[in-house]
Amino acid sequence: MRKLIMGVFAAIVMAVAALLLWPAPENGIVLYCGLDYGSAVAAAFTKETGIKVSVARLSTGSLLARMVAQGGHPDWDIGWFDGATAATALDQDHLLAHGLPAPVGLTPVGQSLLSADGAYIPTGFTLAGVFISDPARLPTPPATWNDLLSPVYKNLVGMNDPSISGPTYPMLAGMLENAGGWPKGQGFPLALKANGLHMYDKNDATLSALQSQAISLAIVQSSAALFYAAHHPGLRVTIPTPAYVLPNVMVEAAGLNAREQKEAARFMAFVMRPDIQALRQAQGEADGDYWPITQNAPPPLPGMPAIAAIKTITLDPVIWGGLESTINAWFVKVMTGT
Repeated sequence: MRKLIMGVFAAIVMAVAALLLWPAPENGIVLYCGLDYGSAVAAAFTKETGIKVSVARLSTGSLLARMVAQGGHPDWDIGWFDGATAATALDQDHLLAHGLPAPVGLTPVGQSLLSADGAYIPTGFTLAGVFISDPARLPTPPATWNDLLSPVYKNLVGMNDPSISGPTYPMLAGMLENAGGWPKGQGFPLALKANGLHMYDKNDATLSALQSQAISLAIVQSSAALFYAAHHPGLRVTIPTPAYVLPNVMVEAAGLNAREQKEAARFMAFVMRPDIQALRQAQGEADGDYWPITQNAPPPLPGMPAIAAIKTITLDPVIWGGLESTINAWFVKVMTGT
């Protein structure tokens, strides 16, 4: 009996020792970010709070694919990218936490971008698709989406592939909605294809095609167009009527513990502070060209058009988020033929 008691006691001692020697889980946040200013914001947050933020900077398409592939066993805590439709698609796959704290002091536009169940929060917005062209080769730019079908623009227009470029899907969704919704609106991109539409993987390739004169007009996200035009004098940015709002959003992985949720909420509030929004604009490269959505935010960067003068439409993210995989599959099959 004495040997049995001593054996049990030894086992308890070993178990306690193992627990004491087992490395404690490291505190901190894993941020999957599709925006250029993510690393600068993360560094500022760590410097101020001492909370480590590990940043995985990926293109939006790759980022979303990785989040979906990880499913219910995510390696990420917070995701930050362009597209309420993409966030809604993740939510429909039950990958997101709900009830995220809304940013303080939202403008009416900001309020309109909130998720109904708090599955994501908006942190600003761009426009899903605008026209950038060379006036020397294209004196009269199109003013509306339907203008692109004119014979004047035959073989001159290029855009990204939405199945590869994540922020391009909302632009395609806007085209479809403008043409009557899904599936009725299929006729519009098909007519673009018949009019000689060129398709490229991402912004870099599409804008390079514009610069090399392979095309005379590129359709890209407003932030990419404005940034590129600022660094290539002579190019012109035209905002079509209507223009489709593309929010940059933040999401939280489902199942975080109480400490992780608290740190995530602290980071979400941090990124919306006026000084940090100014940092996002200064360190964001193209992504710094966004329109803020809080009352106390710094104004948009110089050269950005006044949003009040633009006719904008906000797509229903529930409808178009739920259709994203279907529409992208259709685009690959019918538009690119791959």
